[in-house]
Amino acid sequence: MSEKVPEIAPYKRGFACVDGEFVPAATASVSIFDHSFLYGDGVFESIVCRGGRLFALRPHLDRLWASCQYLQITPPYDQEQIAGFITELLRRNELSEGYVRVVISRGEGYPVSDPRKAVNPTLVISVQGAPAVVRPPEVGVKLAIASTRRTPAICLEPRVKSNNYLNHIVAKLEAIAAGADDAILLDLDGNVAELPVANIFARHGDVLSTPPSNGILAGITRATVLRLIAEGATGPELTVVQRVMAAYDLFTAEEVFIVGTGTGVTFVETIDGRQIGDGTAGPVTKRLRDAYTELLRRGELEPQLASEGA
Repeated sequence: MSEKVPEIAPYKRGFACVDGEFVPAATASVSIFDHSFLYGDGVFESIVCRGGRLFALRPHLDRLWASCQYLQITPPYDQEQIAGFITELLRRNELSEGYVRVVISRGEGYPVSDPRKAVNPTLVISVQGAPAVVRPPEVGVKLAIASTRRTPAICLEPRVKSNNYLNHIVAKLEAIAAGADDAILLDLDGNVAELPVANIFARHGDVLSTPPSNGILAGITRATVLRLIAEGATGPELTVVQRVMAAYDLFTAEEVFIVGTGTGVTFVETIDGRQIGDGTAGPVTKRLRDAYTELLRRGELEPQLASEGA
């Protein structure tokens, strides 16, 4: 009787690209001495793919380059080469709906935290199909305010999208324990910062507020939403302000929504068990969700985004 071959988990299927070589994702690997594995010493980007087209590829790569420059990591390939690897990976995986993840680590080196011990950066590109279960548009997210605070800019520049997400993961563990879908991180002064992988907006009347970009990872989806509003997607009456926000501003809002590569535009149903608005998607959320969905459908590859989101 032959042994049953174990089924490959969906996220391991297909191909990945490791240092320019295309290999089966299930067997792709990097060294146990890679400094990203050991210390989180690396950077990454996640890019949405719809209809076989990548959204905002160039802004994502530009931010990847800026993160590398800040951490003094020299990318092992240029942007055009990486774009080519991504295109070929999508073709090999026959992927039309999903996400691409690009990781650059400082590379393999002697296992101490001295960055000089790793001199050959590693590139890993992987893809994932769209999730099998998609959140229906009428279902919002339940959030919890975490006691874990967002790492302040004085400790680590928030614009660097690094591989070290422990601060965000601990916050999300708190949210899970509270029965919520995700966490809201506050800054050291108790002001609203962001979610582990999303930015947040709150509407009071005709004013839409979002935390200022100097203490958060001002996301590319956030910049896209700000652009859509400026172009009139929500009507001319809406004013957008970037300002310091407290939990009070979320609890008293008529609608709150989050934005990110993985979340798109999603309304917030409750925060710490408190219903936001009437507990359904508000009018601004709906308009922005529809406008963003249409933007992805059109396959606009190089949107002109606000510089802070690029």
